[in-house]
Amino acid sequence: MIKNLKTLDLFMLSLMIVSLPSVEAPKNFFLVGYLITRTIFEFIEWKQRKIKWTHWDSLFLIFVSTAFLSTIFAGMPHLEEWKGYSVLLTAILTGWFLSRAQYSRENYQGLFIIIVLSTIPPLLVGLYQYLIIHTKLNLQLYSVGHVNHSAIYLVMIFGASLGWFLSHLNLDKFKLSNLNLIALGILSLFFFVSLIIGESRAAFGAGITLGLLIINFVAKSKKIKLIGSALIILIVFTSIILKTGVIEKQISNQEANNILSSRDKVWNVSLEASRFSPLLGLGLSNWHFITLDQLKKSVEGRGKIFDVNDYYFPGHSHNHYLSALVERGIVGLLVTLTFMLLWIRHIIKTFNWATKSKESIRLWSGSLSAWVTTFGVGFVNTTFHHEHAILACLFLGIYLSYTRHYLATK
Repeated sequence: MIKNLKTLDLFMLSLMIVSLPSVEAPKNFFLVGYLITRTIFEFIEWKQRKIKWTHWDSLFLIFVSTAFLSTIFAGMPHLEEWKGYSVLLTAILTGWFLSRAQYSRENYQGLFIIIVLSTIPPLLVGLYQYLIIHTKLNLQLYSVGHVNHSAIYLVMIFGASLGWFLSHLNLDKFKLSNLNLIALGILSLFFFVSLIIGESRAAFGAGITLGLLIINFVAKSKKIKLIGSALIILIVFTSIILKTGVIEKQISNQEANNILSSRDKVWNVSLEASRFSPLLGLGLSNWHFITLDQLKKSVEGRGKIFDVNDYYFPGHSHNHYLSALVERGIVGLLVTLTFMLLWIRHIIKTFNWATKSKESIRLWSGSLSAWVTTFGVGFVNTTFHHEHAILACLFLGIYLSYTRHYLATK
């Protein structure tokens, strides 16, 4: 039975990954199927006294538990806090259960490859809709949606694909007849150019940073590091010279003296609203229910002058950390920061081991890509919800599981 469950959960997980950026209903069906299968598997393991617990299990448990407390004790109750909790719960459980799974080395590589390649069809459709038939005002992945959300998703995929390419690249053995390697290089370039087309300034900046990091960490020779870094810088300068959309957007905002696109006013809303329920927050997904009257009452209650022009309501916090503070309180923010620090600690701690094989280093690249995107772009966007949260947890869970079972064997 255990063997059949392993096969079933791997099957459900693979189908969920394929569906994640493309189709909504199947994605949810396969995700729920995977979580149910893993729950049954964990129960059987517990009955057989085979459960092994690590500090990561404790962290995942603390994450879902404190978020649960923020939901049942929401500072703005009976709104969308349970909906928001279910979104966070599915992402965290995906990463948690995956981190506890044990697959073959080939299975881990297969999951990684599926994650990257499954992004191609919805990206091609998005480019067709945006550039050719003009049914979309910007570049979007079908099931991911909003331009910023799609850009966040693409940054992670770009970093992972670049790590995949560089893990195989050896200039001394390179041949033009190696079509697989050339295809991987073109794929990484395709994802990077898509970030430029997507016009998300934060995603483009994160893509540049991530590209340079992965090139200098993963590339096998100084020559590749030099060529790769120069190529990214060349693409950036070319986009500036050609005044691509992402550059025009930045210039326009500078001329309007609005470099942050009013995010400073959005953050003012978050900072003030965090006073309403400081310990456990207002409840997940309840940010957009904050009103000017509530802010005015809070500001004037402290003897301050309220200026309506200091605040802007786009629907969410546009900051991963402030979202945690407002919706899950000080407790939620501390958990988020702990999660961030332990994740990067694991990436750094396992780096030397990961560089010993091309299979390990590309999984390491996926985890790094998810971390940089989530916590880097997170300064100016809400980066940890829906599809891109699930994607980040997939990269984290796969690498945690892989290192959990194979690090000691190297």
